[in-house]
Amino acid sequence: MTLPDGTGGPPPADDPPTTRLKPIGPDTPPPGEASYGTYGGPAPGAYGTADGAGNGSGSAFGPPPQPGAGRARRRGLRTALLLVAAVLAGALGGVTYGYYEQAGEPPTPLPPLNQPGLAHPKKPLPADEAPEPLSAAQDRRVKTDGDLRELLVPIPDGATDAELDYGGEGWLAPYELAADTGAPEEMLGVMLEFGLRRTAFTSWTEDAGADTVVVYLSQFRDEDSVGSAEYMEMMETVSIFGIDGDVRTESLKGSSNGKAYFPAAPIEEAGLLPLYQGNVLARRGDIVLEIYMYDSAPIAEKDLTALAERQLERL
Repeated sequence: MTLPDGTGGPPPADDPPTTRLKPIGPDTPPPGEASYGTYGGPAPGAYGTADGAGNGSGSAFGPPPQPGAGRARRRGLRTALLLVAAVLAGALGGVTYGYYEQAGEPPTPLPPLNQPGLAHPKKPLPADEAPEPLSAAQDRRVKTDGDLRELLVPIPDGATDAELDYGGEGWLAPYELAADTGAPEEMLGVMLEFGLRRTAFTSWTEDAGADTVVVYLSQFRDEDSVGSAEYMEMMETVSIFGIDGDVRTESLKGSSNGKAYFPAAPIEEAGLLPLYQGNVLARRGDIVLEIYMYDSAPIAEKDLTALAERQLERL
């Protein structure tokens, strides 16, 4: 090759350079000890042994792999898969055989209906011949599907309206009921999930505001699930723990599930007198009754339970 200045360049090299490399076979010893990180020890032989056969001194990494070892492992795995396939095929074959045998049998006749002669009138009965609707004693929904506010206990004589921050003349929206809890957003979602339909309430204050009572009647739809029972179970869990876990309970007469709860520790806030609380939980059908009584002195058990029993009678 001649450069532009008239001089000759370097001699051409072999192309490609790999033609000068010597092939390495299985018995070729590895290069020097530094390249294998032996740090001064004897250079290992083939496959990491001291002399290439696994019987010399120095650092040994195990015997060389035997021919066909990988195929043996793959063969073992394939055998296991074949066994699983055979088990499944046997189960499937048994089901298929059973279905085939059953399909060949004659159909089993169904038993006759108990009332084969049922008949319905082609036209509705006249108004004077129609049956009377069920009474409230026979159908509880006749009473509870009406105005729930009429089922609330009346305000006692001498008591005044508690003037709570509720509107709606005795009705509470779900978000207003949830606002009284410590977690209003979570409680609102839970009540809607339980199928809350509506809530009626009343409240009053006695003894110059020292004694306050709030009564709730919450009705649930109870269609896809019994939301009233789920809501009451949740509120029972909350009531039994109270503020410090020291809560006394009392069963209510005339109710299989109603209880009154009397926490021993009062509610305390800075700058205010301690406030004692007692509450009631009971369920009648799709309605959950809640009563909360607050006072600066410990709640009298007979006052709360008597009020709860009067409210249950109205339901």
